[in-house]
Amino acid sequence: MKKITFILLFILLPVACFSQFLGIGAQYADAKDKGNDFQFAANASYPVWHKKNSLNSFISSGIDYTGGSSPVAGLNIKPIQLTSFLSESLFNNTKTTILVGCDAGYIFNFRHGKDGIVITPNIYFDYQSVFLKAGYDFNVTGNEQQFFLRAGFCFGMGTLKSLAKTKIW
Repeated sequence: MKKITFILLFILLPVACFSQFLGIGAQYADAKDKGNDFQFAANASYPVWHKKNSLNSFISSGIDYTGGSSPVAGLNIKPIQLTSFLSESLFNNTKTTILVGCDAGYIFNFRHGKDGIVITPNIYFDYQSVFLKAGYDFNVTGNEQQFFLRAGFCFGMGTLKSLAKTKIW
């Protein structure tokens, strides 16, 4: 177990150090047939493919950590986060950021529930250094699911847009 922990930390350290989107806050999770839970939430991600395209989308990778008693809580390593900012003019001309996306990753559930592949369709909103994210976690392997609403402080697009005139392309 110590070797696995060391390998995970060795892999995750560069992700956290080179992240372009960092968030910390609280999450409300409403698991089907298992009740609700408030829990700590932290995330870090960085774009891996960001070329101009007609879908106004980009691909990111990252990690999420949620600590709590919901069935889909733990360390979620997300190698694929497909995200769209809907409209270039909406992104460039407003102080807010609205993103629609779908993440896919593998969750290590440390307390209860099952480890496995998790798919998460979500909507993200930020203004300066505050964010709100809503979505639905599907643990495909463990047949567990939950709705979540996450809010907190972030360093990312909203923060950068408030400091300087930022354009997506």
